[in-house]
Amino acid sequence: MSEELDVVVVGGGPAGSTAAAIAARRGLSVLLLEGGTHPRPHVGESLLPGIIPILEAMGALEAVEAAGFRRKSGSTHHGWGKTPAWDLWFRDSEAYDHAWLVERARFDAILFESAQRAGARCLTRARATSVIFEGERAVGVRYTHQDAEHEVRARFVIDASGQPGLVARARDLREPLEGLRHLAGWAHWEAAACLPAPREDQAFFIASATHWTWMFPFGGGRCSIGVVTLDGRTDDYDALIEANTELREVIGPDARRASPVRWERDWSYRHREVAGPGWLACGDAAGFIDPVLSTGVLLAMHAGWSAARAIADVREGSAEEGAALEAYTRAHRTLFGDLLRIVRFFYGQNLTNDDYFWQAKSILLANDDTSLKPQRAFLVLTSGLVGNLAFDQRREQTRDARVERTERGRSLDEATETSIPETLGFVCLALSCDVRALGLEGAPATLHLLIEPTDSAAPTLFRTEHFDVNCLAPRFGNDPIRVPELAPVLESVHALVRSLDTHDDASLSRFWARARGPLAELVATFPPFLTLVRVFGE
Repeated sequence: MSEELDVVVVGGGPAGSTAAAIAARRGLSVLLLEGGTHPRPHVGESLLPGIIPILEAMGALEAVEAAGFRRKSGSTHHGWGKTPAWDLWFRDSEAYDHAWLVERARFDAILFESAQRAGARCLTRARATSVIFEGERAVGVRYTHQDAEHEVRARFVIDASGQPGLVARARDLREPLEGLRHLAGWAHWEAAACLPAPREDQAFFIASATHWTWMFPFGGGRCSIGVVTLDGRTDDYDALIEANTELREVIGPDARRASPVRWERDWSYRHREVAGPGWLACGDAAGFIDPVLSTGVLLAMHAGWSAARAIADVREGSAEEGAALEAYTRAHRTLFGDLLRIVRFFYGQNLTNDDYFWQAKSILLANDDTSLKPQRAFLVLTSGLVGNLAFDQRREQTRDARVERTERGRSLDEATETSIPETLGFVCLALSCDVRALGLEGAPATLHLLIEPTDSAAPTLFRTEHFDVNCLAPRFGNDPIRVPELAPVLESVHALVRSLDTHDDASLSRFWARARGPLAELVATFPPFLTLVRVFGE
C-alpha cells in the first residue's frame, strides 16, 4: 500500500527532525522515518548559539531550555598555535550569551518530539532502504517497518539519513575533504571537575602535535572527553587521556570513565550536489566538516530549516521549484564553505589567535558582511551567526532599525556628501591585484584596505591618532606589507591617513568626508597591477 504526502524525511537526527517540524508547522503533510529509536548516544555535544533561532522556529526552544542542559558560555583553548591560552565568550557576539553542552541522546529526542508536536507523523525503527526515482525526479521512499516492506510517495524527499546518505550513495556524490581525514574517540566521565570560575561553563580544548582533546562539562561531575587524532589512526584512548597532564589537572584525580569509548571515522566530506528534482539533502547526508569548531549540529539544523522552508514555498506557490532548490544549494554551500575555510585555517598550529581572528574577518569581509573587529568576527563566525538565514530572519523581525550600507559599488569620485551616513564602522577599498606582476601564478588576488576607528587592544598594520589602517589579503597570508611591490602602496595610504588625521574629532564619517578626495587622487597613482574594484562601508 502506498500513500501520497507533501514531504517524506529520512532520518530523525537534528537535520531530519528540524525539517519535519518546520514543514509540518507550515501546514504540509510530513512523514519522518527514523531507523533506530530515541534516546541514542551521538557525538557532537557542544552546541553553537546559531541554533537558537532555529529551535525557536520549530517550537523546541522552551523544551531545550527546560531540559537542564548546562549552558555553554564559550570556549577556552590551550596550546592551540603560538598563543598558549585564550578564550572566546559568546556574550561578546552581542547576539546570544550562551549555547549548551548537551547529552545528545536527550537533545535529539527533544527535537524528534518537537516534530511530533508540530504534526509530523514520526516512525521509529523505520529503516529507509532506497529513494524512489522516476527518471531524474525523486518521488518517494522504500522502507521497512514492523517486519514489512513499505513504499511512500511524496512530492519531495528530504534525505537526512546521516553519513550513509541514501541519495549520495546511490549517485556517487561524495567527495572527501583532503587534509581533514581525522578520527574521533569519545566517552562520558564521572566525578570530574571542570575549569575554575569564571570558565566553569566553557568548552575546553587542548591541542598537541598529533591530536587534540575536548572536555565538555555537563554538570554534577559528568562530562564528555574526546580525542581527535590527526593521522586517522585509532590510538589507545585511555592512554592518551592519562598522558594529558593538563586535562588531568583540570578534571581531578577522582575522574573516571563511565561509558565505552566510541570511535567515528570519515569525518570530513562534501557532496557534489545537495538538491535535485524532488529531493534535498541535509545534515551529514549533505556533507560534514571536522568537529574542531562544533559546527555539525548547526549545519544539520540550518539545512533542515532551509530545506523545509524551500519546499513549503514551492507548495504554497510563492517560489518555482528550480529557483527554490538553487537558493537552498547556494545557502548551504555558502555556510558550509565559510565554516570549512575557517576550520582549515584553524588547524594551522604555527599561528597565533590573532591570525585566526584576522582570517575570520577576511571571510566575512569577502561576503560584505562585517564591520567587526577581528576577534569578534571570529566569534560571530564560529558561533554560527554568519550565513545563518534563520538568525538573519529573526534579526530582521526584531530589529527596529537596520544599519544601511552606503557607497556600495561606487567609485571614490562618484560618492556624494549626502551618501555618507552620520556614523561609519569602517571604510573599505576593495582592490584587485594581478599577481602575475609579482611573479606569481593564478587568478587575481583580492586586497581589502580598511580604515576603522582605532582599537588599542586590537592588532593593526598602521595606527594614526584616531584610526587603524589594515589590509586583509589572504593570498599573501594577511601580511602584504612583506611583499616588496605592495609595501610602498600600503605605506602611502598610511601616510595620507596620518596627514589628514589632524582634527580632534574621531568620527570616521567626518574624516571620510574630507579624506575621500585625496584618497581618490592617491589611488590613481597606484601601480597598474592594482585595480580599485569598489568602495563600501557600514
